[in-house]
Amino acid sequence: MRTWRPRPPVVLVVDDDPDILRLLGMCLEAEGCEVRETMSPAAALERLDRVDVVVVDQRMPEMSGTDFIEAARARGYDCRFLVISGKRGARAEAAQAGAEGFLAKPIGMRDLIGEVERLFYRGFAPPSHRGVPSAPISGVPSSKSSS
Repeated sequence: MRTWRPRPPVVLVVDDDPDILRLLGMCLEAEGCEVRETMSPAAALERLDRVDVVVVDQRMPEMSGTDFIEAARARGYDCRFLVISGKRGARAEAAQAGAEGFLAKPIGMRDLIGEVERLFYRGFAPPSHRGVPSAPISGVPSSKSSS
């Protein structure tokens, strides 16, 4: 388990596949994150208070991950977003929607933890740097290539 400073990150995982949802949640919990999980993007929009990082699947029946990010931003939420997808072209869509991280499926758990850590600590940058896009989508690549 990691020692997080100044505190453990609060991570919301949004995925319509219950097995993936639980697997991601268990992995993050094992690393000391406080995890919230939901299969519904609409329900997730109501659970964004005090969330540091959102891990969201791009392809869901109710709402796409990028639509979810746009809806969250429109409501004024300032958390960081990590999109996961196996769809070609999803990396560019995620970046355009304002995602600060992207992992191509199948994702490695080390990649997931690394991206959550990067995004969490980015939130502690001085306010003048928070709105400046890092090279997030091309930043820390997944160990797997895009599919």
